Amino acid sequence: MNYEKHIVGLKEGSYNDFKFLYEQFSGNLYGFAFSLVRSESLAKDIVQETFMKVWINRETIQPGLSFKSYLFKISRNLIIDEFRKQMSNPVFENYLDYCDELQTSHHEIEQQIDFDLFILRLEEAKKKLTLRQREIFEMSKEQGLSSSKIAEELGISEQTIYNQLSTVMRILRKEIGGSLLLLLTLFFD
Repeated sequence: MNYEKHIVGLKEGSYNDFKFLYEQFSGNLYGFAFSLVRSESLAKDIVQETFMKVWINRETIQPGLSFKSYLFKISRNLIIDEFRKQMSNPVFENYLDYCDELQTSHHEIEQQIDFDLFILRLEEAKKKLTLRQREIFEMSKEQGLSSSKIAEELGISEQTIYNQLSTVMRILRKEIGGSLLLLLTLFFD
């Protein structure tokens, strides 16, 4: 199908042409993004941000060039940027370690757990913690702060931090259980 007419309309500011192109390409773009990021919400965000960039930069689009290539290049750059951001996120690092562990030594597990499911289950389990336990857990495991830094910020001893994290680990293991037990073990290393 030739999209040049719609691309020219988009370039001139036609919302209907923009909507048409979105409907034509968003599904494939989502599949591409999801195959790389393995997160439904992140893949949806990438598609939305890609089309926002298309709308914002519509006047610079070249109608004679491949619109599909233009879209996928924008998406690829957004995915690379997201990976760069995520690589410094301690939770994401633990998720990547977990995926490596599944692929290398746990072939019997039929279904790999995606990052969205891990986060959802973890958030549900964290509701069982006291406010102080949750605060210590988030500072340690999600913000990546050392026990000494947490103790200093909260005005408590490092031993209290270790005790609380040990208790938190038992609670979360009990709450999450099943195939996520391995992930939590990696998460708490």
